[in-house]
Amino acid sequence: MKSGFKILWTDFALAELEKTIDYLQENWTEKELGVLFLKLEETLSLTQITH
Repeated sequence: MKSGFKILWTDFALAELEKTIDYLQENWTEKELGVLFLKLEETLSLTQITH
């Protein structure tokens, strides 16, 4: 059951995330990136349904 909480990304947060992803794409393997993105999606999903 969803709680109605939403994650609101500021422009600054999105820009920082983009810079971080750019850096990681240059320095991490595809496998490492895949694991990170799965964990990030999982964490965001849990955050959105936690009360």
